[in-house]
Amino acid sequence: MGSLMNLAAFLVNSKVEFEFMEKRATHHATEAAAASGLSLGEIVKSIVFTDQDGRPMLAVVLANTDVSRHKLERCSGSKSVRLASDVIAKAATGYPTGGIPPVGHRRKLPVYIDKRVMRCDCVWCGGGARSKLVKLKTSDISRLAAANICDLATD
Repeated sequence: MGSLMNLAAFLVNSKVEFEFMEKRATHHATEAAAASGLSLGEIVKSIVFTDQDGRPMLAVVLANTDVSRHKLERCSGSKSVRLASDVIAKAATGYPTGGIPPVGHRRKLPVYIDKRVMRCDCVWCGGGARSKLVKLKTSDISRLAAANICDLATD
């Protein structure tokens, strides 16, 4: 519960509009969509990757797409990126996989947002726990995360 309180506090302190939704605990976006009644196009996945030096970064894509590692390497200027383990993802963000929000992380992470996400006004994101989603404006996500907007999703 601690990390969820921190996320809510972060959003309040950041003076952004947000809305939490409770659902059954899920680990993957497809399960989250089924549990929440939302479509995959309304949900974003926040996925932690590490570069060749083990430095974490966050990629944010619509849940009906996947992250292209090749495109993420190009965006981030990394030689190679790979999916971070659940342990590394939690250590870097402070949240469990399946509940990672795109903002409000434990450490300042480079955040890369797929340009398709920015076509939406608002999206539902990991809400800090596997049983929560949070609705945020994409403009707020981009600003709060100091995000790089690029072409990230697989075609």
